[in-house]
Amino acid sequence: MSYSSGSGVVHGLAVLAVCALLVGCGGSSASAPRAHTSSDVLAERVCGGARQAAAKAFGSPLSERIVSPAAANLECVLTGRQVQVTIDSQAGPRAYTEFDTETSHQDQVFGNGGVHDQDQFPVQVTVPGSQVAVWIPAQMMVVATDSTPANGGAGSYVTVAVNGRAAPAKIALRVAAAAAGATFAAHPDGPS
Repeated sequence: MSYSSGSGVVHGLAVLAVCALLVGCGGSSASAPRAHTSSDVLAERVCGGARQAAAKAFGSPLSERIVSPAAANLECVLTGRQVQVTIDSQAGPRAYTEFDTETSHQDQVFGNGGVHDQDQFPVQVTVPGSQVAVWIPAQMMVVATDSTPANGGAGSYVTVAVNGRAAPAKIALRVAAAAAGATFAAHPDGPS
């Protein structure tokens, strides 16, 4: 009997030691607030501006979630009633190249030389703050850049995709263009 009670005490002390170790290792980092980095501040500004513009164009409130705060690969998702808006913004020296690669790929695969799917073919649209922008109807996505080959290709490359039953093509284009325009307005050219 004394053997089992001693074993229980040892077991209890071992459990307490493990718990203390876990609390010591994980407790301080879990309770300490994370400092905001410049990337976090940028992401909040860009995604917040895009959310406000998209919600106004959609006519309904949207919530935001920042997936990646880095300026070179910023991503956020806006969600509302039966709609989701995914914004990707890349700031860097290859912004125009990224745009040109995406639109050339669409042309080659779905244009006259490819499968020939008119809804996949990029249609030029106007997006405030961009130098060039296209709408890809089948993907309900705006692809845009504020860069040109003349400025060396540096700047921001932005894609905005709209999904959901509440966003038919005409509304999706309006929402995507508004979100992209707000992204260009808030996003500096080049990584920060």
